[in-house]
Amino acid sequence: MTAVLKLLFGICLLRNGPESVPTQAWFLVTLVAANLALAVFVLGAVPPALSAGLALNVALIAITTTAALTWFALYVRNLEPRFPATLGAMLGTQLIIGAAMWIGIYIVGPDRVGDARIAFLIWTVVVAGFILHRALGCKLWVGILVAFGIRAVGHIITIAALGAAITAAGGVRVG
Repeated sequence: MTAVLKLLFGICLLRNGPESVPTQAWFLVTLVAANLALAVFVLGAVPPALSAGLALNVALIAITTTAALTWFALYVRNLEPRFPATLGAMLGTQLIIGAAMWIGIYIVGPDRVGDARIAFLIWTVVVAGFILHRALGCKLWVGILVAFGIRAVGHIITIAALGAAITAAGGVRVG
């Protein structure tokens, strides 16, 4: 397990590609479950804090959108066999970056997170773009654009599906 964590951390630092990530179904299911659990903690800690159920739904939409659009991008390039490793790399790196964000929240306090959320978002998109660049065999900037598009579509779907609930829960206008 230490080797997998080192591999995923190397991907977060843009040193390793997704091709070596384990592709077993149990591993992917574990990554999905860990991402859902972490999302409940992070989205419950960062103002405006969301309830566990709402945070879980936000995370489910993000994971589903990421998986579906990643598969579609690979399908368009006729690279579907790369999907399990690519999805594993995407979910694993999101987990590591999310854990780093969670640790950062508790070090500086949830009220002072501010611009750090933007830095973590940029890091997440760049890492996802790097993974897609390697999986799709395209230029890095194209991978980053595809990753940004996946993130944007996920945000749009989240607003469409849960915008009213997020607004009601946090008192924040969404959309």
